[in-house]
Amino acid sequence: MPKLYACIISTDLKRDKGSLLSVAHQLSSGIEMLEDGVLFDVSGLQNLIGDADTIALRIDRQLKVHNLSAKSAIAESADTAVLVARQNAKLERSVKTSAFPQIPLHDLNIDDDTLSIFHELGIRQIGDLQQISADDLVNRYGQKFRDILDVIEQKGSRILTSNVKESSLTWSYDLDFPVENFEQLIFIVNHGLEKLFAQISYLGLSTEQLDISLGLRRKIVKSYEIKTSFPTLEKSFWLKIVNLRIALDPPESEIVSVRIVSHFTRPRPNQRGLYSVSRPEPESLLLTVNKLKKLVGDDNVGVPVLVDQRLPEAFALDAEKIPQGREQIEIKSEKLTAAFHYYRPSIPASVTAENKRLLFIRTPSWSERVKNYSGVWRENSCWWNRPWNKQEWDIETESKGVYRLRKSGNEWFLIGEYD
Repeated sequence: MPKLYACIISTDLKRDKGSLLSVAHQLSSGIEMLEDGVLFDVSGLQNLIGDADTIALRIDRQLKVHNLSAKSAIAESADTAVLVARQNAKLERSVKTSAFPQIPLHDLNIDDDTLSIFHELGIRQIGDLQQISADDLVNRYGQKFRDILDVIEQKGSRILTSNVKESSLTWSYDLDFPVENFEQLIFIVNHGLEKLFAQISYLGLSTEQLDISLGLRRKIVKSYEIKTSFPTLEKSFWLKIVNLRIALDPPESEIVSVRIVSHFTRPRPNQRGLYSVSRPEPESLLLTVNKLKKLVGDDNVGVPVLVDQRLPEAFALDAEKIPQGREQIEIKSEKLTAAFHYYRPSIPASVTAENKRLLFIRTPSWSERVKNYSGVWRENSCWWNRPWNKQEWDIETESKGVYRLRKSGNEWFLIGEYD
């Protein structure tokens, strides 16, 4: 089966690059970016799609789907495909490969002096040069001219060099009329994710981040960065997570366009240990977390993190961090950190002190002598915005219990114990 190459040339590569790559990725994995377009290998598609003309029609349909005004060409030589596609772009119409002899010589890599001589002799197109003996041209212009002859004889030895190192794919859609609620766009977003994920799956990759940009009225853009801690191409999961995320921070005005960027990553392995305990998929956990955020607020759901200050209940919630499930905890020291358990509510206490020393503590349920204690501390270290009207001690009783003791005014309380 002969080799077959396709080339698409755009008048604005910077604008159309993502869409051109999207079209090329649907048909080939061997892609080379040119200065004005994209070249890709479509060899072997004859058995899947049809002959060269049928493949060309498939490419043209995809260009229309992406609203691209680019021109394409297919040939058995990479050089021929590039030359014909560039000629199509210049003429703004489709030219058959059979019209290859009509391409001007200045589109070839011929030096200016030689090109000037050809023009004086009336040789201006590839077809004119094909009428001259190849041996005579090589004798006159040297062995290097053989490369030019190979091109005009459509025997170019050019090897396609895959240079696409994209880390993401982009899909965009302009609405016919403004939409107030993002939920009305789920059908369109579903279509966009289906196309993106099909291309990513074809490349053997996955994604764990989507960047969504909603174009609003007055050229305002509302952007959302949605990340997971695991790669997945589960479309229904992404639709739910996107809808929940945007519901937390809805756009301020009507939506006129949607743009989705999917970032590449390696796929998640599905094989698990034979004797491993079954547990819920991470998608289920992430959806639950985002549903809770929608109910109670984005800042009220997260992973607890310690705060490096002396404060009551000195921890905060990291709303961005996602639980990873079972994690291996590495113990770097033999000294373990004690956990603290708060009493709800605090337990009233009666304390006996002498010469500023704590001697005895009595609660409604038990009474013991204070063996050791440390303190006194203020309840919090934020002196600039909170009054220092409470004092605290850590005490150890004769039964080896370790507690946190607080004095507020003239009243004593046990606020918790160390486990």
